[in-house]
Amino acid sequence: MKFPLLAAAAWALLVHAEDVTSPLTFTYSTFTNRTVATATTTYTLSSSVASSVVTSDTAKKSSSSAHSTPKSYTVNPADLAYPSFSNVVGPLASSAPAPGLLNATQLAYEALALILQLKAANSTNCQTCKNVMSTVAARMKVQQETLSDIATPFCLPLQSFLPMPICIGLLKVASTDIGGIFPAMDMQGDDGQTICAFMFGSCDLPAPPLLDLDTLFKGTKKPAPRELSACTKEPLKVLHISDYHLDMRYVVGSEANCTGPVCCRVFPYTNVSTPINEPASLFGNYLCDTPEALATSVFRSVPKVTGYEWSDFSFGIFTGDLVSHDLWELTEPYVLSEELESYQQFFDGMGGVKLYPTLGNHDTYPHAFTAFRDQNSVLPHNASYPVQEKYNYQNVSAAWENYGWLTAKEAQMVVNSGLGIYRAVTSEGLVIISLNSDVWYYFNLYAYIGANKIDMTGMFGKLIDYLLEAESKNQAVWLIQHVNVGGSTDYEALPAATDLYYQIIDRFNNTIRSTFFGHTHDDELGVFYTNNATEQTAQTAANVAYIMPSVTAYTNLNAGFRYYLVDPDSFDIIDSLTYYANLSNTKEWTANGDVTWEFEYSARDTYDPTGTLLAPNAPLSAAFWHEVTQEIYTNETMFETYTDLRTKKFRPYTPVTGLARNLTLCGLRSMSVPIYERCLGSMQSTTSFL
Repeated sequence: MKFPLLAAAAWALLVHAEDVTSPLTFTYSTFTNRTVATATTTYTLSSSVASSVVTSDTAKKSSSSAHSTPKSYTVNPADLAYPSFSNVVGPLASSAPAPGLLNATQLAYEALALILQLKAANSTNCQTCKNVMSTVAARMKVQQETLSDIATPFCLPLQSFLPMPICIGLLKVASTDIGGIFPAMDMQGDDGQTICAFMFGSCDLPAPPLLDLDTLFKGTKKPAPRELSACTKEPLKVLHISDYHLDMRYVVGSEANCTGPVCCRVFPYTNVSTPINEPASLFGNYLCDTPEALATSVFRSVPKVTGYEWSDFSFGIFTGDLVSHDLWELTEPYVLSEELESYQQFFDGMGGVKLYPTLGNHDTYPHAFTAFRDQNSVLPHNASYPVQEKYNYQNVSAAWENYGWLTAKEAQMVVNSGLGIYRAVTSEGLVIISLNSDVWYYFNLYAYIGANKIDMTGMFGKLIDYLLEAESKNQAVWLIQHVNVGGSTDYEALPAATDLYYQIIDRFNNTIRSTFFGHTHDDELGVFYTNNATEQTAQTAANVAYIMPSVTAYTNLNAGFRYYLVDPDSFDIIDSLTYYANLSNTKEWTANGDVTWEFEYSARDTYDPTGTLLAPNAPLSAAFWHEVTQEIYTNETMFETYTDLRTKKFRPYTPVTGLARNLTLCGLRSMSVPIYERCLGSMQSTTSFL
């Protein structure tokens, strides 16, 4: 499959030879003379660059045959305003709401004591944590807004490692939801054990429940393995982007090398008198989320660097995360505005190509807090699905339908499911199932209500129904979701849900061609095996996860996108071609007027350079990816290649050693949390919130 690479090279020579000019204008916030103002810069560029920009009118025309003219989304500047968190102490901040319950100071010191356990999981620390969490839940049952009311006195003892504005903001943003969630959890049971494992590292994670697979799969049996064959037709081209993380509060000229969690900002509490050491570039920086000029450059550059027109692409997939990382400064209007503006940019940029999106953990308010419809009976109304999440599904699904990406019926599934999921069929006949990974994401506290029970939200039951239908019709399926169900350099998923997901992949590996994730911002992969990975060989390899590199450079990464070459008959992937933008070149980009994207690698050429693993035009099978992981395990050069590509060639390259190396190697073959921890040799969580 050398043709795409040769075509891309020829195309690059062609576009550089053109000299017709066309303007490219950026409007952005800038920090000058200690104030934030609006600025506009216009570049005169080669038409080869400008021609890849598809305006709304052009895009609407391209898709008009399949869909009526879409409405354009326009940002309301008021929606981008920072919240004004009051420092006024709530009425019950220094006293308890009922006899025997903790006051604010006691809560703060109890939390600090759990942090100082230093993630030492043992029975004593675990019980202490569950007792504290039970007491907190009891207070919240009486006073739902406990966190908001006690924010200032609670945060004071913690400010040595958590700045006051961030601490107060986090508590106030999350107060209503957590105040509803904690009383609904069984803090002395598996719910409490799971949250203590992930929040403080005080407990081991509970083992997942035993599964009755015959009942779950409705008495059906796994068919014999299908025969894989070489692609004999022109492959489909499918774009994949992930983790866009548009930052509409990005300020050019602000501090890009700050000490806080997110840079390139002028927050309400920023000391504007402090000299700027590294001014934020128009095109992005390594400690910042994505400015518009970098974000939209993806779409300007796809035709330029791939050698294909937009009309050559069959469709695209987006595996989640649109919103910036300033969790403590979020508001509902801001989150929704970031979502809808990002989708508008996708539509404007992709020349009428259909996009199949999934939701990420940042694509909700508060961050990652996703209530489920089945929980309504145990939650207060103001923290339940109709108030907390339904509005988001209604708005994003309306956008997806508006742009012609989903039919009205498919868009309605997003809302009617109560889960933000859908099943769509492409014009080529591929079934795409979009799942909501907040069902298993460790930061979604709603997921801890019955965290260690089987399919508490019902999402996996719907997935099994979709897969049984596809199997009966001999349809191929791609699964798209955001958060990885296994491990990479850590894990961030609940054990029970990931164990069930793994069994579903094993049962339906004939039907599911591949699974696609985002979230880590890194370029990674994972292999699924039959029989819960008890034997890991090329013969038992069942499926592969493509964990997509991010558009955002946050943090210390380059930007990336890719496309797949796909067999139009089987929908197997024949090759994966990845491109990157090296953010160390932002000064050059500013001088030249746009981002320079470069070809990074072909999976086929990089991991099978001599053609010994794959026959010509054969698919990148699970067996192939197992052999790749074997090379990464045993060949130091290949390990360094993998870990270098993981960061999209961020420099300086840092050798991966010690625990990080072990985590990386385990992650390649551990696509569920229990299997990952089995590889690590412990059921102890490797991560915690605090």
